[in-house]
Amino acid sequence: MLKPIRRLTRLCIFGLAAATTCAIAQPASYPERPIRLIVGVPPGGGADMIARLLADNLQGMVGQPVIVENRPGAAGNIAASEVARAKPDGYTLLLANSSHAVNSSLYKNLRFDPLKDFAPISQLTANYFFLTVKSDLPVKTLGELVQYAKSRKEPLSYASAGIGQGAHLGMAMFLSRAGIEGTHVPYAGMAPSAQALLGGHVDMVLLTPPAALPHATSGKIRMLAATSPKRVDSMPDLPTFAELGYQGFEVNNWQGLLAPTGTPPEIIEKLNRATAEALKKPAVVKQLETSGTDAVPSSPQDFGNFLKAETEKWAEVVVQSGAKVD
Repeated sequence: MLKPIRRLTRLCIFGLAAATTCAIAQPASYPERPIRLIVGVPPGGGADMIARLLADNLQGMVGQPVIVENRPGAAGNIAASEVARAKPDGYTLLLANSSHAVNSSLYKNLRFDPLKDFAPISQLTANYFFLTVKSDLPVKTLGELVQYAKSRKEPLSYASAGIGQGAHLGMAMFLSRAGIEGTHVPYAGMAPSAQALLGGHVDMVLLTPPAALPHATSGKIRMLAATSPKRVDSMPDLPTFAELGYQGFEVNNWQGLLAPTGTPPEIIEKLNRATAEALKKPAVVKQLETSGTDAVPSSPQDFGNFLKAETEKWAEVVVQSGAKVD
């Protein structure tokens, strides 16, 4: 008599465990509470703006509030570390940017793997750079810049928004491809690096469109080339690096959405669909365009492939540049 009871007890326990597991993994009712969106920059910057724009529009798609939480520091590593350790249930997400693909090469002792510890959801945006020079530099084209640099005894100087940032590594990649040298002068952000160029303290900078266009229009600086794969709509006369002979040269200050590895595929897919719909809203597209940013939603697989390619590309550039962060 005891054996059937024991068997029944085991079956009940197994059934209860299976039901509990299904309840946890079943995304049909997801989300049932607010979602945290962790962003690795302080409030007020470009990435923070994108995070809040996404959060405001995403919550209408998923039916729950999406709360932005700023965790600045270490080029996004503090935020990424928090999300990597979070429960993979879709309630803690990371707004990653281009630094995410660089940090594994730049930092020696990361507490997470930027590829293995995250599940891609979607790329969000792309924001490219313009190579700009000070107005009194005697060059008007990229070719003239290269020839001028080679004729000088001292290397040209260039500013950036910080060591390992896109403007730094993008310029390092250009210098290597062009066979010229440059002296890197890092600043604490894009705005200070633009001011350094305007003040004549450096010779050249890779600037985002919002930072470059007003000063180029007024003639205070000169733009020579764009790091985008095609010409930028707002500057149709500005050639790309690829057009000027630098094939495959692309520097993209992107943003993307990641979840902890192990997040159920159904939740990833649901978030991907909601993100794509949010980024198609005319008001969202218009607000992004005012900052020179393109909305570029993607599939999880395409975003994962993009992350891998970016990580491999910048690992090589970091080695060539000698960039280090203590």
